[in-house]
Amino acid sequence: MLRTSKLHKYLFWCVLTLVTVIFPVHVQAQFADFGLDEKLPTEKLTVEGYLSVDKVQPGSQFQMAVVVEIAEGWHVNANPAGEGLIATKVIFPDTPHLTVGEMVYPVGEVLELGSIGEAPVYHDTITIGLQADLSQDAPIGPITVDLELRYQACNEEQCLLPEVLAFEVPIEIVGIEDTVQRVNEAVFANIQFGTLPGADSDEGSLARALSGGQVWLAFLLVFAGGILTSLTPCVYPLIPITVSVFGANESAGFLKSFLLSIVYVLGIVVTYSILGVAVASTGAVFGQIMANPWVVGFISLILVSLGLSMFGVFEIRLPYAVQNRLNTVGGTGFAGAFAMGTVAGVIAAPCTGPALAVVLTYIATTGSLFLGFWLMFTYALGMGLLFIGIGTFSGLLSALPRSGGWMYVLENIFGIAIITMALYFLKDVFPLLQSFLQNSLPFFAIAGGLVLIGVWLGKLTERFSGISRLMKFRKACGLLLAVLGAYMFVGGIQQPAGPHLDWVYDEAEGFEIAKREDKLVMLDFYASWCAACKELDHLTYADPAVAARLADYVNVKLDFTRTSETTKALTEKYQIPGLPVVIFLDADETVLKRFTGFVDAEKMLGILDEIESRAQ
Repeated sequence: MLRTSKLHKYLFWCVLTLVTVIFPVHVQAQFADFGLDEKLPTEKLTVEGYLSVDKVQPGSQFQMAVVVEIAEGWHVNANPAGEGLIATKVIFPDTPHLTVGEMVYPVGEVLELGSIGEAPVYHDTITIGLQADLSQDAPIGPITVDLELRYQACNEEQCLLPEVLAFEVPIEIVGIEDTVQRVNEAVFANIQFGTLPGADSDEGSLARALSGGQVWLAFLLVFAGGILTSLTPCVYPLIPITVSVFGANESAGFLKSFLLSIVYVLGIVVTYSILGVAVASTGAVFGQIMANPWVVGFISLILVSLGLSMFGVFEIRLPYAVQNRLNTVGGTGFAGAFAMGTVAGVIAAPCTGPALAVVLTYIATTGSLFLGFWLMFTYALGMGLLFIGIGTFSGLLSALPRSGGWMYVLENIFGIAIITMALYFLKDVFPLLQSFLQNSLPFFAIAGGLVLIGVWLGKLTERFSGISRLMKFRKACGLLLAVLGAYMFVGGIQQPAGPHLDWVYDEAEGFEIAKREDKLVMLDFYASWCAACKELDHLTYADPAVAARLADYVNVKLDFTRTSETTKALTEKYQIPGLPVVIFLDADETVLKRFTGFVDAEKMLGILDEIESRAQ
């Protein structure tokens, strides 16, 4: 019996060893087919907070340093980030007796990120500096400040979903009689408080000018920052709109064009002065305004209204008492110019740079809304200089020889351009406007044909006012075709060249179609901030061989750009660690294959072969 017992133990340990060695390898090989070998979302950063002094006295100013360690092979977006990307940001909570002033972010290293182009990023170790003030009535004793770091970690293949990492910084508050010593000097050595990125420290900076009482220098720097903003790519869409607003004006007067331009810029000034102070007061991010569908819808509504006004459907006029007063200095059209200026300020919001960020921080932390209003006013004036020039000389277009309805032709063309721009902004809100766009010669040929037919039917030498009902119907159909063709051309240029997949944008609808037509399903999880997602669209799905194979699938594209209850549910259901994620399923929602990150066309064809052989 004793020998039998030992034999049993020996066999037990042998089997256990065999299972330990072999079983995981076998299981992993099977799990890899279903993507279950992927790691769950993990923190790719560690954060530590440091103070510049060992103790803090009431009424004193001190600095904090946030040291961020980024895992090898990963990076996060810099601050400021590339257009459409989520910037790394320290979030300072409302803490009694404690206010935060200037935040100093390091300059990011510019990398080439897929199809979105160059963008600044952080990797390895970075240090973020914060200037803080403790009020005079702060109680003596220890406190803990709960900070958060918002970031998005990416590597060469994928981007994880945006994360918020919480951390604590303890502070010891002591009386005036206690001795305070500087500490952590090596940590703070590379933080340049009081300087703006790219600014010459000898000339001073906005933050130093504000704190040192040099108000004239602060206004000068803000004005210069506005001029630089007007030269950034975000402002380019405003140039044809500006030309449309002023170039179609019937008055050839140079003075009137100049005055219209001033009113246009005043619209920008009012938008930045009011919205800038409001946004700073609530701690919101001004550059994210254009991500709000309601804001985009409101802007598009104004653009469509202005376009219809160009066609002569109705007139945008001020009250007669105000209009008569304005007529004495240059005529009508001021209402439209002012309205367009207010829209221009919001459209250009993503271009706001570091100078404006310092102003907004100053307004929010000091409560000086009066000074903040005028700083924003000055910033908008600087940004408006370009438009004053464009608007003034665009008005000279009306000096061209007039033969019949020449000016009506200009108004109709500019109206088409403005409404086309409205559709361009709406394409990110309504997937239907985006789904049919293609970058191909046949598509552009159709677009050109629609424009030509629209121009022929649209009777551009006439306005809606003063023509018969039959002609109004013909003109409306023509203008609609012209706008559609122009939108197809403008939107198609930015689409990936090559074949275009027929996408479904709802998960439930996709599986309904799959069951009805007995097809396999491909779920593509993407976001506008995901570089690898765009590479899949431009390089893999646009490949003719891949597109031909995927034509037999139900292709579902699920947008994770903004967090919602739907995206949260999908994240939990499909265990989405980051983007892009592509999952292949049958009509009964059985997972056949999944992968994360970018794969090229050749590898995708191999994946499709594997899926189809398994599904048979």
